[in-house]
Amino acid sequence: VMKLSEVQAVLQNLLREDIPIRQLGIIFETLGDYAPRIKDPIFLTEYVRNRLARTICQRFADASGRLHVVTMDPAMEDRIAAGFEITERGLVIRMSQQAIEMTCQQIAAQVKRLTDAGHKPILLVSPRIRAALRQITQTHLPDLRILSHSEITLQTQTVSVGIVTDPDRNQRPAA
Repeated sequence: VMKLSEVQAVLQNLLREDIPIRQLGIIFETLGDYAPRIKDPIFLTEYVRNRLARTICQRFADASGRLHVVTMDPAMEDRIAAGFEITERGLVIRMSQQAIEMTCQQIAAQVKRLTDAGHKPILLVSPRIRAALRQITQTHLPDLRILSHSEITLQTQTVSVGIVTDPDRNQRPAA
């Protein structure tokens, strides 16, 4: 169903984000389920990540099994969602460089609270923006781990240390 290079692209995407690929059975099964309908390796990677939720949570949780994260304000998520689109070429970012830099600065300010407390830099967002946000932040915040809500198991306790908000939100007139 898939070319070897397409499978390799998904595996590389996982490794690039510090997700172990030891569970090849689950990875190949997921690719077998979705590859007939979806060709983009970025979206195939998202489906694989969802199936690897337990592994992801164990990978990033602390010794007591808690996942310390920074979350994102829904208004900020909406702004990011408006800044990309999915075309036949795949995921295309439409945000200006200035908007990308401002977004990264807002995230970095909140994530610093996590790292100052000795935790891994993890941002928890909705599944609809995870892949795009990863693409947006990868050059500015290469150590940031972005997880989606669908990658968190029911057994995992999340502890939110901060919220990334839209700085323009306070300057806009109320509707």
